[in-house]
Amino acid sequence: MKKTFFLPLIVLFATFSSYAQDEEPLYTRAGFKAGLNYANIGGDVEDTDARIRMHLGAVVEFPITQQIYIQAEILYSAQGYTIEENGEENKISLNYLTLPLISKFYFGNHFSLETGPRFATLANATESDDDTPEEFFDSFNNFDFGWIAGVGYKFESGLFIQAHYNLGLSDVIDTNVLDVSTNTSLVQLSVGYLFKTKNNRRQEPAVQE
Repeated sequence: MKKTFFLPLIVLFATFSSYAQDEEPLYTRAGFKAGLNYANIGGDVEDTDARIRMHLGAVVEFPITQQIYIQAEILYSAQGYTIEENGEENKISLNYLTLPLISKFYFGNHFSLETGPRFATLANATESDDDTPEEFFDSFNNFDFGWIAGVGYKFESGLFIQAHYNLGLSDVIDTNVLDVSTNTSLVQLSVGYLFKTKNNRRQEPAVQE
């Protein structure tokens, strides 16, 4: 009976050991990304137009399984919108420090579907219409929360490209200042690079003596 009990366990262990050997090892990789923002605000406001600005920062990709990864980012994201006031275009600049936490679901080795939350804090706010008063910054909320959805493609070299849409889920403008509902509307096109670590660099063949 002991042999009958242990034999399936031995077979199961051997199966998992063989599977683990076939799987490629997983490594955390760090790098950077930069790209363009197509930024605007949505909600109750009217007659706003998007601005093309930029973002850049550092990224770290953590493996969960062979197909699922988490990409944490720290980005400087220049956003804002334009609005016509008194017949003139006023460019509003809203610059954020952001922390996106993106789940990446790989299909094959390269293409990925990506989604996750984005946390942001307002670094500064200015306008082009006149000299920006001190109260202008206070008319916007310091914290912005949104949700990201998009796609990505990672090359064997570590180079990657991403296209994301961020839908804001909190008010951009402080409702105590202006009683309207507003949210971030942001499209990001990015290119970046993930460095290989010491462990996952390609090993050079040993020199035969």
